[in-house]
Amino acid sequence: MSRNSPSPKDDLTQLKQKLIHYKSEIRHVQNQLKSYERALEREKENTSFWKKKHAETLSTSEKEVEIEGLERELDLLRNELSEQKIIAEAFREKASRKQPVIEEKIVEKIIEKVVEKPVERFEKSDILCFFQHSILLPEQSERELMIFGNVIIQNQTSSTLHSPVLCLKMKPVASSTLSGKIVDEKSIEASSIPSSSLEWRYAHPKWNEKIQHDGEYWIKPIKQTSLKPKDKLLFDSFQVVIPLSSDTTSFILEGFFYSEEWQEGIPFLNKVVLNFP
Repeated sequence: MSRNSPSPKDDLTQLKQKLIHYKSEIRHVQNQLKSYERALEREKENTSFWKKKHAETLSTSEKEVEIEGLERELDLLRNELSEQKIIAEAFREKASRKQPVIEEKIVEKIIEKVVEKPVERFEKSDILCFFQHSILLPEQSERELMIFGNVIIQNQTSSTLHSPVLCLKMKPVASSTLSGKIVDEKSIEASSIPSSSLEWRYAHPKWNEKIQHDGEYWIKPIKQTSLKPKDKLLFDSFQVVIPLSSDTTSFILEGFFYSEEWQEGIPFLNKVVLNFP
């Protein structure tokens, strides 16, 4: 036997030390798992409360995104816990047989076993669409009310979405005007606005008629022609001007998201609803 070769006793001692290490790792992961499970239950209770109290608010959608993140963390922790348990069991078995252990080989085999096929997600609820907005109330001498906002689309599916299109619909028809980083396709080349600032264009060939007759703004991004999993699509800094008169009693802004995969449209999680006395 070579002088540099460990004795069976030394090898067994090393195995026991590694076994102690992996047991400690298992306890640590189990504690993390319990912590995430408690946090997940709290968030589910909070989300249930917000859904009952404000069914169409932005807070609910944010809570749902947070819960999805916690669930993914739990899945990762469960996988890690499975790995640690199987590795520890492999070392325990080798130690009982007093056989030399090649740690790298064991870990490679364990990882191959525990890697699971990604879950396919492609439900309507996996595409989050909502408004963020604020309202600027008019002064006494003013007769206009303004809404400033953003549209956020987040792809929570496991597939890429192609040719995204937004429809922003206002009621009553022709009661207000919407403006933002939108340009007519025919005017892109002739536009004096820097090309870097041009983000959206009208998606309907007769877009002006759709606005006047139906109150619908059909728009699509100029550069972002697809939306990968976990990516976001933003229509930011839009403005809506609402003239106020004695006939103005209410205003509604609602949104719909379309793509090649969702041609029937997905309504936004919330709406902008105003009622005037």
